[in-house]
Amino acid sequence: MNCKKLTSVLLGSAAAAAMLLTPATAASAQAGAQTSATTAATVERDSVRCSKPSSKWANYSWGEGNTSVTIYFNNHCSHKVSVKITFVRKGSVGDKAAKYRCMTVNANTKGKKKFYAAVYKPYAVTRVARCS
Repeated sequence: MNCKKLTSVLLGSAAAAAMLLTPATAASAQAGAQTSATTAATVERDSVRCSKPSSKWANYSWGEGNTSVTIYFNNHCSHKVSVKITFVRKGSVGDKAAKYRCMTVNANTKGKKKFYAAVYKPYAVTRVARCS
């Protein structure tokens, strides 16, 4: 077999192998992207404006768990902030049944607080004068 024929046979088999492997790689990449997208939890956020300084915010974020919810907070205010967290039933549309929890966050702090609410999920954060 001469050099030209050997080169064409090798290049042809390499091209065929590349064509066979490329769709499998793309399919596995798509499957990997779908897996990571379904396992990534959605994070919801809400904020309330500070009284002092009025240009700053107290930020809250959360992600749903099976039986509990952890609320993460970052208070940029120079004073304590009290908020009412509204929990609504999971999977309900237009259902008025809601639970409310109150929490107070110290000035210039960040942290987290866990709430146990099995069939409820956080919906909104509203500022209140104080927790009672």
